[in-house]
Amino acid sequence: MSASAPALAAPSTLAVPVTVPLAGVQVAANARVPTEFARLDETRSYLGGLLSVKLSGTVTRSGHVSVQPSEDGAGLVVSVPIRAAFRAGPGGTGAVLARDFGGEATVRLTVTPTVTPAWEAGVRVVGTAQWTDPLAVELAPSVRISVQSLVESQVQAQLDTVAAEVERAVREGADLRERAQALWARGQQPWNLPTPEPATALVTGRTLAVTPLRVTSDALKLTLGATFDLAVNLGRAAPLTAPAALPPLTVGPVPASGVHLSVPARLPWPDLSRLATAYASARTVTLPVPTSPTVRVLDVTLTPAGPRISAAVRVQVRGPLGLTVRATADVSGTPVLDAAGHVLTLQDATVVTRREGLTGRVVGWLADARAQAYLRQAARVELAPLLDRARAQVQTRLPFTPVPGVSLSGTVGELRLSAFTVTPPALVVTADAAGTLAARVDVAGLPASGAGGR
Repeated sequence: MSASAPALAAPSTLAVPVTVPLAGVQVAANARVPTEFARLDETRSYLGGLLSVKLSGTVTRSGHVSVQPSEDGAGLVVSVPIRAAFRAGPGGTGAVLARDFGGEATVRLTVTPTVTPAWEAGVRVVGTAQWTDPLAVELAPSVRISVQSLVESQVQAQLDTVAAEVERAVREGADLRERAQALWARGQQPWNLPTPEPATALVTGRTLAVTPLRVTSDALKLTLGATFDLAVNLGRAAPLTAPAALPPLTVGPVPASGVHLSVPARLPWPDLSRLATAYASARTVTLPVPTSPTVRVLDVTLTPAGPRISAAVRVQVRGPLGLTVRATADVSGTPVLDAAGHVLTLQDATVVTRREGLTGRVVGWLADARAQAYLRQAARVELAPLLDRARAQVQTRLPFTPVPGVSLSGTVGELRLSAFTVTPPALVVTADAAGTLAARVDVAGLPASGAGGR
């Protein structure tokens, strides 16, 4: 059974919260929105050309841009107060008819944040404006002059500027694509592990998702989450490779950060032999033959034999009249784990007794079915002590940084063997830890270049 690159059934997750403070968006919008929204300076004819009127004036911003959550919490409301001041001045003798007029309005843009297929934070904008007074004046009977239609296109152009600035501030504040790329790349680097001896985990990305943008009283928020599998092996980290491109956009729930840890280790044959001896020597078997001889294990020596394991089982046989004989049996079989991943036994085991120095009577006793079963069971290794020791060693290394910008902490759960490989110097095993370790991503370590990003 090989454990060179086992993959965990449960994926691990790294989640990164991203916050774009509304204050930063508001500052960015105020800094870029011009004070003048529209200007009018032109002459128009009325009454079939009998009256020439010069129209002049401006529409200006009269206060700061305000950015607040919408009532339903699904978006933002960007408010821009504006004021219009115009003069209609007839020429010639009609100059006495000149009038000043204007009005005020608050332009409201309802901004709904979105995430685009290109992994960018964007917005959808719907705008409205209502003037307190109509932008019109009556110079004389039948001469009503309105400038609202003349300045609306200029005002709309500036509103488009406001919307574009808000979108830019949200996009750069979230810096979503760069953060997603950095998280995806970070999740594909080989990880060092907090194991008793140098070990790494090769990371295979599964999914990358982002939650819908949420609007709170003071910020826009979203969460990036990458799920991946860890395949562990002993040894130093492999060279870094170029990260894969971002996967297609997935918008939906993101699980909390958590890492399912596997612990690779080398279990030397002498350690395994001591555990097998401790188990087997605690039991004595009485054979159901005349004189009721007993067999007790003295020691077990485990050695590799290709993919199999051999066990030299040294026993003491006691018979009638004080007979005491020592013998050795060679047990060989395929190693298997129990369902709990704590006990190693030999499957399809064969038993061969070394006959040198033994009488036929003793050889016959050891050939008894009960003696054979006892010898086969002697090659049983209770791995819990070694797994507990490895778990404690990993625990002492937490918190741990497997890759720059990611830290692991928490309590290492019970270890359970999931795979192993028979090698000449040791049994190389992989044990899965119960539960998950908390994983924290250093948000400052991910790119953040926009207004208000953190």
